Amino acid sequence: MNDFRKKLLGGQPLAEPLLKSKKPRGERRSEPGEESLPEDIIPREAPRIANHRTDDRHRLCSETARLVHGDTVRDVTLVNLSGGGAMIEGGPALKLWDRVELQFGDSSGVEAVVRWVRGNRLGLEFAHETRIDAEVELLEVVLRSVIHRSFPDVELAASVAPPVEPAIDEVEVPAEPEEEAVADRELRHPLIWSGIIHFDHQSTPVRLRNISSGGALVEGSKAFPVGASLLLDLDEAGTIFAIVQWVRGDLAGLQFEVPFDLANLAKAKPEVTGPRWVAPDYLRVDQSASSPWAKQWGRKDLAGLHRSLEQRKIFR
Repeated sequence: MNDFRKKLLGGQPLAEPLLKSKKPRGERRSEPGEESLPEDIIPREAPRIANHRTDDRHRLCSETARLVHGDTVRDVTLVNLSGGGAMIEGGPALKLWDRVELQFGDSSGVEAVVRWVRGNRLGLEFAHETRIDAEVELLEVVLRSVIHRSFPDVELAASVAPPVEPAIDEVEVPAEPEEEAVADRELRHPLIWSGIIHFDHQSTPVRLRNISSGGALVEGSKAFPVGASLLLDLDEAGTIFAIVQWVRGDLAGLQFEVPFDLANLAKAKPEVTGPRWVAPDYLRVDQSASSPWAKQWGRKDLAGLHRSLEQRKIFR
């Protein structure tokens, strides 16, 4: 350091330049022992338009599921999975807006609609509401009770409104058993039930994707071990001990240790789904964040659901 200062103050020339000249791109070589990036780096073809480093989706490897479309059942590969939908590979030839069911394990699955098709890959959007696997009569009772207990304003507004004449296509007409069964399944609602899973001294909020008297499909931020025994707390609807049957990403299939009375769901206040839903990156094929769910699936708002329930009760 002293020699360098003496030469600098004395005006003597330096043996080597202070800054080394930068080599042109592509000509730089690593010194012995120095780590370097590979020279054949592949440039990004498009700019990153979203945060891909979040935990809202799960890229899966060698995970499978069953895709049900009408009478067709096909084993498919799960590529991506999140609470909003899934990307699958190897499914049957389907069209946009086709309704399907994606099944995991031995339990009932998640209803979905086809959002895009690319080669042998399909993008599926999951149903928003909690699916209640019950006879239609019990389902009607639960929904009427929920509106009466948790949303009395809807019932009050309907009682003071002028009577609504049923549309021609809503008037009951004789139908074949198959057609009647299809109509029963079209009793859709906009409600989402939630709960809390207590396991290993921790409490995890979960969303009910579907529920039956024998089990449930839940979505949460924690992956529970397969075979684990846990407690599902549905607030006023009660608590149920369950066994974890399978886990896929943030979805888990539970088997109840004793049958659950689905009528108890009316005691817990559910949330009402919003009119819009932001799709995960792998389902968003355009800049629109709107969902075709309400239009394509005939999901009613609470007021429309209440009117439909009252008309069905009259026609029965």
